[in-house]
Amino acid sequence: MPEAESPLTKGRNNMRILKSLGVAVCALMALAVFTTATPALAQEPHYLRALSDLRTARDYIQFDRGQFNGERHHAVDEINKAIEEVKHAAWDDGKNTQFAPPAQGVTTGWAPIHQALHWLAEAKGHVAEGVDAPQNAGLRDKALFHITEAERIVNHIRESGVQ
Repeated sequence: MPEAESPLTKGRNNMRILKSLGVAVCALMALAVFTTATPALAQEPHYLRALSDLRTARDYIQFDRGQFNGERHHAVDEINKAIEEVKHAAWDDGKNTQFAPPAQGVTTGWAPIHQALHWLAEAKGHVAEGVDAPQNAGLRDKALFHITEAERIVNHIRESGVQ
């Protein structure tokens, strides 16, 4: 005849089962939280990198002291408009623009117009990679338009023989 379990042994077994069940429930809840948060965190911060690139291009244009000051001012205006559009797109995308990488700064004084064109091309690529969500109302396309316009102006300055 089997021996009857003592109440102490039976209580320990019940506690072990409850403890194991509690750990399993906590693990499943944690897994659910992480799997739902992953898509938002996995998105690349294209707009934030574009902000940094645009600010760097603007710094190079402002650093250059040549002729065509009116055109330089117009290019900076277009870059500022693109920065505003990208900021709004980033906000709509759930990104905090305060955490955008800082501008690279003018690292070389030689050929700032060429450097500005390089950073405008980088920004254009990053903006093009960004998602134009329906709530953005075409902000990405507006930013691309302003970047393209700034590139056109800076190319004109470069081709005019200033650089």
